[in-house]
Amino acid sequence: MLTRLDPSTHTLRDNGQFQIRRIHPGTMLGNPADGAFGGLGLVDHAQLSPGLTVRMHEHRNDEIISYLRQGAMVHRDSSGAPEEVRPNRLMVMNAGSGFSHEEHVPGPDTVRMLQIFVRPHSPELTPNVQFAELADVHSMNSWRLLAGPEGSGAPSTVRQEVVLHDARLNAGHSIALPQRSGFDGWLYVFDGAVILGGQRLETNDAVAIAGETELAVHAETTSDLVLFLADRTAPGTRAGTLSGQ
Repeated sequence: MLTRLDPSTHTLRDNGQFQIRRIHPGTMLGNPADGAFGGLGLVDHAQLSPGLTVRMHEHRNDEIISYLRQGAMVHRDSSGAPEEVRPNRLMVMNAGSGFSHEEHVPGPDTVRMLQIFVRPHSPELTPNVQFAELADVHSMNSWRLLAGPEGSGAPSTVRQEVVLHDARLNAGHSIALPQRSGFDGWLYVFDGAVILGGQRLETNDAVAIAGETELAVHAETTSDLVLFLADRTAPGTRAGTLSGQ
């Protein structure tokens, strides 16, 4: 079963140099008290202009994945030296009991990214930050595993039963969606236009996929796709600064 999340449900925030499309991924599930999709609490599709600095601020009880498709950021935090985040270098901040960070866009390119807020299984865990080097900017016509719980084989970890894949599909190409026993899917079109289960999905569209359903996604245009698999029965805390909203 496929359930589309209409982009009209997104919250748009234009702060000049910092623009956000805020997505509550479970809105289509009809629970007004909670817009999460299992442990996937919140997704910000963001655009940051060159020269912007997001000043030092704290998160608690958020597992934060920074996934860039364009540009680069310089990350600073209370734990060490500055680090660069770019389309072939993923960052995961496991905020736990408290983690402060600052991001700067040195330019010349505008940053286009997803900042993904996952609810950890428990509050007040030990803080951590991870950087995962990726072999390529894009995973062409195949799914790439980026993040998942310990033991998932992913290059970065979140403390929740949530798995993240991505793929870039050339126009005319089709690939099957990955499956995981006991997990439901949430597909987001970062860019492009695809057909899934007879539905046409364009940039900023998302669809929830209930159960282990054998489906293939077909690209009408070159498309950047992000797929989450989540065990929606797994325990999670709503104590997060943003993931708990």
